[in-house]
Amino acid sequence: MTKESLEKIKEVYGIDSKNILTVSQVSEYIKNRLTDDPKLNQIYVLGEITNISKPDSGHIYFDIKDKNSLSYNLLSCVFFREDNKKLSFKIENGLEVLIFGSIITYEKKSSYQLRVSLVLPIGEGAFYLKFKQLKEKLSKEGLFDEEHKKEIPLLPGCIGLITSKTGSAIKDIFKVLKNRFPNINIKLISTSTQGDNASKEIIRAINMLNRFEYIDVIIIARGGGATEDLMCFNDEELARTIFKSKIPIITGIGHETDYTIADFVADKRTPTPSIAAKIAVPNKQELVERINSLRNELKKSFDNFIESKQKEKEIKGYKIIILVIIIIIVLYLIIKSFIGH
Repeated sequence: MTKESLEKIKEVYGIDSKNILTVSQVSEYIKNRLTDDPKLNQIYVLGEITNISKPDSGHIYFDIKDKNSLSYNLLSCVFFREDNKKLSFKIENGLEVLIFGSIITYEKKSSYQLRVSLVLPIGEGAFYLKFKQLKEKLSKEGLFDEEHKKEIPLLPGCIGLITSKTGSAIKDIFKVLKNRFPNINIKLISTSTQGDNASKEIIRAINMLNRFEYIDVIIIARGGGATEDLMCFNDEELARTIFKSKIPIITGIGHETDYTIADFVADKRTPTPSIAAKIAVPNKQELVERINSLRNELKKSFDNFIESKQKEKEIKGYKIIILVIIIIIVLYLIIKSFIGH
């Protein structure tokens, strides 16, 4: 703003230069007011995401509006790359979220926007949204395909068991195994089955069991619980570790209606820990009966074979005798023919 312009304004309109601000001064003033206002800094804002944009810069731009609102009253948001790189789910249009951040000004356009520090999904629930998006991602990569599933051995020499030694699952599994095959070998690695460190502990256990050549199958088990309690089994790194395991893995997690990412990747998913134990080993008594039955069938088949061979031998003897008789008759006729002449 030039001095000449201010003088002309005062002369023509009678407005003192002290009451006149430049565009930059206005923007600076608004910025300072926003920064100093506690109601606009470090605040939570609830809304529905719309108009999302993800340029190559890595920043995420979107608007939020009141959920189900037909109003065009939108609040612009910017989620800078350094803030969004730890985002654990995919931001989508139509998603209801709780956003934590501060109102800032974009001085080049004299506009304001919400600088986002944290996004918490609300509508579908944080747990379900993360589960859905990870399931979709891994499914596209082929981690759930049947062609990658390893066969469960009929009679494992040793079972690797990953579960909590204080949980209900271990009691159910040992009870079933004792009834089905009392002297089966078990290598137990106790881990947490819920909480922040559980997935890491289970990953370490799988890798450890894969170093033992005598382990034929692995069971990962946990009793029932709330959705939040099972979230450790929806971990991406855990899913990839299960997929890479050289040893076939059976999961028995939660109740029959519970499904986790680990279940989809596993070579065999069972609805409960008890059923996982049943799948892992045959019933010893039933196995003995099957072996005896098979032995009897083999013996019967062998006896039939011997009997058929004996009959075949007898028939062959008869054939030789008949052949000899025929030869004798032919010779007799030939000799008689010569004598007659």
